[in-house]
Amino acid sequence: MCPLSKYLKQMNSILPEQGDLEVSELDEGFSNHTYHVRWPYHLGIVVRISALNDAAFCVNRSAELEIWQKAAEYGLTARVLWQNELNVVASEFLNGKTYSWDVQHTTLTLVPICQAMRELHSITAVSHEYDVFVLMASWLDHIEHHPNHHEIKDLYQQASVFFQTLTMPVRPKRLSVCHNDLNPKNMLVKDGEVRLIDWECAGMNDPLFDFAVLVHAHHLNDEQIKQAYLIIFEAKPDAQHSAIITQYRQAYVLRELIWLLLKHLVSGAQDLDCLQWYHALLTDPVFNPYFTAE
Repeated sequence: MCPLSKYLKQMNSILPEQGDLEVSELDEGFSNHTYHVRWPYHLGIVVRISALNDAAFCVNRSAELEIWQKAAEYGLTARVLWQNELNVVASEFLNGKTYSWDVQHTTLTLVPICQAMRELHSITAVSHEYDVFVLMASWLDHIEHHPNHHEIKDLYQQASVFFQTLTMPVRPKRLSVCHNDLNPKNMLVKDGEVRLIDWECAGMNDPLFDFAVLVHAHHLNDEQIKQAYLIIFEAKPDAQHSAIITQYRQAYVLRELIWLLLKHLVSGAQDLDCLQWYHALLTDPVFNPYFTAE
């Protein structure tokens, strides 16, 4: 079990001087251990303890924190209240619910998401860049050279073939601050307001990648795609941008598959049966309409 009590002792400045703390684990994430710590007459805080191998997964924690704090200044996410050098972060608790994985949006639910994305992409630039193709290449290389590579040699080769079939869009000269993982579980909604959470993938990127993840992970139909694009980019999607969105959707799907293979090698099946999830997602025609296992 994560040593939460040790960190709570270091957070005296943001915790009540007296009174019992009630702790519950938030279990929707796959990457970290996250806890809701609350006390009487207060919504409490969220404590996130990193459970990833940052080097293997190429996570830049300083960039994550920088963008997280910038987004909070724009009212897009929770404020960071405390952090330490071990990647433990305490933030304010935001009341709300995440969307379901099979969410079906209406105009009422889609518009505030798009408005939040548009504001996110207007945040002052940072130095850290995110390139999903560079990231996947690095992950595949790590898998290939892992001591237990033989365990998933066939799956690695399969993912490598998928990667070689991808078409990489031309990277725009002007990048924007992007979340890069806007799936339904990384959005909190309450009273029609949307807040974004989980900033591990954040960095300067083509905003069309954020849009592609939204389209794919939120199951937007053709009319919703046009509506969302108009709100975020103030234009109608042309053939060129539509093709790029499809290319990024394919990259998003493969990123999730390769992530599962890498996590299996690095972390094992301690908290998640990664190989079971890999096969389930690979054969799910809704999630993966692009890659076919031979």
